[in-house]
Amino acid sequence: MSNPREQSQERAAEEARVNDLVHQAQEGSMEAVDELVRTYQTPIFNLAYRMVNQREEACDLTQEIFIKVARAIRSFKGRSRFSTWLQALAINTCRSRRQRLRRIGFFEAVSLDAVPDGADSPSHRHEPVDAGDRPETALERHETQEIVGRAIATLAEEFREVIVMRDIQGLSYEEIAQATGCQAGTVKSRLWRARAKVRDELLREGVLCRANG
Repeated sequence: MSNPREQSQERAAEEARVNDLVHQAQEGSMEAVDELVRTYQTPIFNLAYRMVNQREEACDLTQEIFIKVARAIRSFKGRSRFSTWLQALAINTCRSRRQRLRRIGFFEAVSLDAVPDGADSPSHRHEPVDAGDRPETALERHETQEIVGRAIATLAEEFREVIVMRDIQGLSYEEIAQATGCQAGTVKSRLWRARAKVRDELLREGVLCRANG
């Protein structure tokens, strides 16, 4: 495991790599655009999936987001990290898609109690299982992940956005504030309420009792 200094150096190297790709993309390199897509495809798919709760729709939404990135990348001025700019574009695209889907009754047709049909990547990748896990332990972990996913799916949009970006994607409060257009204090308040709602659901399902018992 790398130490904090090595981790900082790795993050700096990755940010430099991304910045170079952005510059190449702004100069017209489609190869650089493709590499940016490969770099950010999984977190953007995760965000889209958590916002629409349906795999095929999330895949289509992810494609739409990256088409917009390719078209708008020359407008990126470097005032924030590219990942923050990308998250803001993705959030706005997700909001627009949810409004359209809501108008046609899409969310009434998608049962939030159904087993999730795949997240974490567009290729049905699941959480890794520890080789030392007993089958019942792995099953319990999977069941817990499903319950957490359903709990997040019931949250209002403004709460769902912040809990996904903070607890799933690991963004800072400042990055979330920039991406959502909110103040950092608002982000923290929404995150607290979102976590409380998810915790209530886990208590109702008995997950926390199993974990703490």
